[in-house]
Amino acid sequence: MRRTWVFFLAVLWVGGVWAQATTSDRAAKDAVQRIVRHSGLQPNFVVREDPTLRTAVAYIKDKQRVIAYNAAFINGIVDSTGTNWSAISILAHEIGHHLLGHTLDPEAVRPGDELACDRYSGFILAAMGVPLADALAAMEVAGDPHGTAHHPPKHARLSAIEQGWHEWFTIRNNTEPLPFTLHDDLQYVVAFHGDANTYYVDATDQVLWYDNYAAPIPFGHFAPSRSKDYTYELVWNEEVYYVDRRLTIWKRAAAGMVQQVGRMRTYGRE
Repeated sequence: MRRTWVFFLAVLWVGGVWAQATTSDRAAKDAVQRIVRHSGLQPNFVVREDPTLRTAVAYIKDKQRVIAYNAAFINGIVDSTGTNWSAISILAHEIGHHLLGHTLDPEAVRPGDELACDRYSGFILAAMGVPLADALAAMEVAGDPHGTAHHPPKHARLSAIEQGWHEWFTIRNNTEPLPFTLHDDLQYVVAFHGDANTYYVDATDQVLWYDNYAAPIPFGHFAPSRSKDYTYELVWNEEVYYVDRRLTIWKRAAAGMVQQVGRMRTYGRE
């Protein structure tokens, strides 16, 4: 029998089954409330089903924080993974965008933001008593191995979810977190305008993301530029950033114009 996440939520958290016409909406709202309450906060989101979406998104409209989702997509993930928790992990990721302030700048493409929300998803699902395999299930099925224009590759996102999942147990067991230290093989610090995430390039030319007390997660690479006008390139997913000899980072727009978007510096140099 086909399992749907909406039926699961109705039975697990409400104790009954709603009318088919309202099950998806009410179950999603209940799921969002329970996710946020595990953060110690009161939920203040508008939750709505939107069949025009491809997946699920978080955004702000008319000063309201919205979580919108395509029910067919969610049900497809549940069917593919065999676990209803995969639906909760997707909603938790979108809630993370709101709680971390990412929806204040919806046009920005920041791989660290996506990884931070994946980490939040793993943390919340651990708090809800979900096994690690179930916390990873949605990303195992839906993650892109090579990444997309807006999301890092699957291996990086799985690592972030697992970090968050283990972090919850560190807190629950009152275990001292590992000190936030950087490896000695780092070459450059990478900073993008308007992006609070921390990125580095290591000795193997991997681009890494760091969160406080988190292990590094590689998601891109650093290489000599194929353009005669630049010295290096930073590449991940479908994104290519050009670096000149002064370590200024540039992005080429669709019309061919270039815009300064950040800077690099040699690691260890003040």
